[in-house]
Amino acid sequence: MAKFNLFKSAPEGNQSNSTVASQDKEKGAVAAHHHQKRPASSRRSSYESATQGNGVVLAKNERYSHDHGRPASVNATFEDGVVMESGFRGYLVVFGGFLTILAAIGYVSIYGIFQAQYEISFKARGYSASAVSFVGSLAVGFQFGFSIIAGPVMNRFGHKVILWSGCVIGSLGLLIASWCSELWQLYLTQGVMFGIGASLLNLAATAIPPLWYDKHRGLAMGICFAGAGIGGLVLGFVIPALINSVGMYWTLRIYAIFHFVCTAFAALVMRAPRQLSGPPIAARKDTINLTILRDPGFMLWFMAAALFGFAYVVPFTYVPSFAKDGGQLLSIMSAANAIGRVVIGMAGDRLGAIRVAACTFTLAGLSCFIWMFAESEGALIGFSVMYGFFSGSFFTLVASITANIVGLAHLGSGLTIIFLTNTPGNLFTLPIAGQIFEKTQDYKAMIGYNAAIYLAAGAILFFLMFYNRWTKRVDAV
Repeated sequence: MAKFNLFKSAPEGNQSNSTVASQDKEKGAVAAHHHQKRPASSRRSSYESATQGNGVVLAKNERYSHDHGRPASVNATFEDGVVMESGFRGYLVVFGGFLTILAAIGYVSIYGIFQAQYEISFKARGYSASAVSFVGSLAVGFQFGFSIIAGPVMNRFGHKVILWSGCVIGSLGLLIASWCSELWQLYLTQGVMFGIGASLLNLAATAIPPLWYDKHRGLAMGICFAGAGIGGLVLGFVIPALINSVGMYWTLRIYAIFHFVCTAFAALVMRAPRQLSGPPIAARKDTINLTILRDPGFMLWFMAAALFGFAYVVPFTYVPSFAKDGGQLLSIMSAANAIGRVVIGMAGDRLGAIRVAACTFTLAGLSCFIWMFAESEGALIGFSVMYGFFSGSFFTLVASITANIVGLAHLGSGLTIIFLTNTPGNLFTLPIAGQIFEKTQDYKAMIGYNAAIYLAAGAILFFLMFYNRWTKRVDAV
């Protein structure tokens, strides 16, 4: 069966291709108007147009796959653009993305619980807090950094290979970690292996659902990435109870099974729309289009995303060790995070993704000052709610913002680059935060570091918003 090639870019400067695309648009309009069956020879061109540009009106008969002869999706409708809006299959894809994020990325939200346990056992053996935190840093770093390999692999072999590989590698990483007794072994298993699996799953969960939605793309992505918050909420209670009941290592084994079940189901149900599964475009050497780096708007988004990587995970990791009831605060933060991702996705659809991201980054940074000066449980709960609600907007809006800047034709390349730029921050921020705390013996310096990064990222996004207005771009997809 032919595979959908997400990362191919539209050829530039090719007059004949633009002429063919123009002719295909005219043919599609005539076919839609007269309800005539389009010749088979035109289907390849419409596929190329669908994957290489916006504004294509797909005729009704293009609801059918050229090699299956059945509806592309139950109750699917085609509007201006290249994506299907809603439909049962679209809902199933979003649910699969939700389960993927819940199991794979939700782990990041609750890693602080594991770290607190590792600190107890490894500090007695002479390891520092920053050395222990590097397990989580490797997992998050590889989650984003491995996208430079995951992107071309998805381009070459299709998203099913990515989904199943992420399912198996991530689950094995957690399972093997349950038999590890040395810190370096945890680096390789719970860090590198799980991080690679999460990278593969994260890329598929971010890239596939936007292909099914247009005007509700932000909401769809918000529901998908609410899985991280729901996972943090539920697992924030379940994981400590399991550790107290069966111990750390059996908890890892149980979580490995849970991870496999969720991601295997997602691998079964997630796919690209049928009208985008036609003949692949001729192979090109540039599987990632680096020309988008010449766009000043994309470079501003690049810098904001890089800073975000240094900020997001710090509170989720250190709140459990900051307070006695840190596990409960983590659950509150995760619940607010889940609600926030859905609400922020809806707001991004209505108000503009870049505008909403700029505001939420700023508010997440300001919320850190509540944590800095918190002297009561109420203040910590207030911080957990505010930070949890606003901090996850990047994951909800990344596809919309990237598509806004580079277009759907280059969305795959844009997401790969943006995820890659998150890598340094996610890899080194926890050791940096740990070093700041160890040298100052004060959480305030570490919290100030986190707040400053979020505020800087928010300022860059505000500048991007005004740049888009100045260049007469639209700051909503």
